[in-house]
Amino acid sequence: MGVNDVFAALSPRYSPTEIDFLREVLEGDEPFLSPEFIAAAAHEVVHYHGERSVEELRPLRPMIFTRAWARMTAEAGGRPRSPARVDMSRDDVTSLRRDIPYSFFFAVDDRTIKHRHFDGSESRDMTRAAFLMADAVTVLPYDPVRDRVLVIEQFRFGPFARGDKRPWMLEPIAGRVDAGEGPEATARREGEEEAGVAIGELHKIAEYYPSSGAMTEYVTSYIGITELPDGITQTGGGLDHEHEDIASYLMSFDDLMAMCDAGQLDVGPLYMSALWLARHRERIRQG
Repeated sequence: MGVNDVFAALSPRYSPTEIDFLREVLEGDEPFLSPEFIAAAAHEVVHYHGERSVEELRPLRPMIFTRAWARMTAEAGGRPRSPARVDMSRDDVTSLRRDIPYSFFFAVDDRTIKHRHFDGSESRDMTRAAFLMADAVTVLPYDPVRDRVLVIEQFRFGPFARGDKRPWMLEPIAGRVDAGEGPEATARREGEEEAGVAIGELHKIAEYYPSSGAMTEYVTSYIGITELPDGITQTGGGLDHEHEDIASYLMSFDDLMAMCDAGQLDVGPLYMSALWLARHRERIRQG
């Protein structure tokens, strides 16, 4: 389907002027520009109509696209959920006002909403804000023969902005899910980009919101089976255009668990990956 057709499909929801604006901002030859994807991107971009120029927004397309891909994935459903839970959904939330006062690598969604309570009553109007982010993946490379993992370390602006004296974080390999990409493909791509590691079989740990009160980021975490011989570690890893400077380290399983017990693993996904590996390590090593 041509790009003009996918934009024309927005006509029941948006005015002709808004559709022209959306087309100027979003049109391109990317293979993932489906009607569903354009609708997800329009959900953000239409709020810039009359506020920001096409020339200002065109360079932001890659970031807008990752957020749209995350939204489309969320709308498709499929998140694991126990049938025993109370069945409350987006239909139980009313959005009364929406602004996007900031948009660059992230965007900020500022709203007035109300929602249904568990007892069936309705809340008062409330103001809430969240960072709009791409979905993300983490992968902890594990060599079951040598019984060791590879971890990376890099500067992180979040701890720096918080005031942390040592804003270099020990982490699993991680990265955002680009538009048109699945989480397993992201895990393999990031393994190569950040650490020069070829990931084989992937064991899914979980998919989850790491901080659901303030961020839309949805993470899928894996253990990635690979070979980790001596000499595979490096410094200066990552992509130059993303200003990455990544060091990698080999760590025995016993050392990983000792650091876990000592509270020295820095970030939640590394703790989760270590504890999942401890639970499933023998099964993985037995093949």
